[in-house]
Amino acid sequence: MNFAAETPAAAQEASPRESDGSTRDRVLQLVVEEGPISAAALGRKLNLTAAAVRRHLDAMTEQGIVEIKNVTTRRRGAGRPSRRYVLSSRGQQVLGDDYLALVRSALVVLEQHTEGSTELNNAGVGAGDGHSTDSEAARVLAQEYFARFETTYGPELSAIEDLDERTERLAVAFNEAGFAGFTRLVGRDNPLLAMQSTQLCQGHCPIREIAAAHPVFCEEETAMISRLLDVDVRRLSTQAAGAHVCTTHVPVGREKLAAERRARASGAAETTGTSRALGGRKRIVISPRQQERLS
Repeated sequence: MNFAAETPAAAQEASPRESDGSTRDRVLQLVVEEGPISAAALGRKLNLTAAAVRRHLDAMTEQGIVEIKNVTTRRRGAGRPSRRYVLSSRGQQVLGDDYLALVRSALVVLEQHTEGSTELNNAGVGAGDGHSTDSEAARVLAQEYFARFETTYGPELSAIEDLDERTERLAVAFNEAGFAGFTRLVGRDNPLLAMQSTQLCQGHCPIREIAAAHPVFCEEETAMISRLLDVDVRRLSTQAAGAHVCTTHVPVGREKLAAERRARASGAAETTGTSRALGGRKRIVISPRQQERLS
């Protein structure tokens, strides 16, 4: 087929299709990041009518990429529930599953752990009384899998002093790696600095099925996030446990407050050090008349 001989009419027909596909991608991205979300809210964010957005949502619903979640709000009371859209399990598959890299790591790990196994409760996460004989291998496999993130992004993130900036850069890194990373700022209008935080979110989990079977993957990922950000974090939700988004709480305000306290303590220590350098004695200023009386 000679693509160079494509007629202008054919190009004009392709343009609306490309535009339509681009809009649909933007709609899907917002559903991933902010679902459950209504068609009206999507329209406001994309500067489109609700009807235009609903056309894309209907198409993706028929394809099984998104699904409808009925939500009853306080404002609506006992009335008709609001239709909100979230990414479906099929939609997660459409975005991709990162099994190839995981399988490669698994082959290496299994070769190194062919003899014996250690029993840990519930895949090593300490919940319940169930035991799994492959949990130690699962933990090692999870560590091997997430080690590549630290190797790739660790040096760059360690050079960023501000925790907010580090968190935002890690979200970009997750996005580049296929996890649909983004952030949500929480409590920024709160006068109490310690109440401010950032939610590091992942709208897609390429290994969610494995993580659902072996929760140790979520545990190791949380530990990796903590090391990369150099701060204690807390996992609020995971897709492996049934949530629509993986969410990690990053205590930005608490760290900023701690930094301010350390700076004040450092300044006080410098003042104390200067005082000790003078022998611990106060400097006394004497007027000329007082000096005559003392002489």
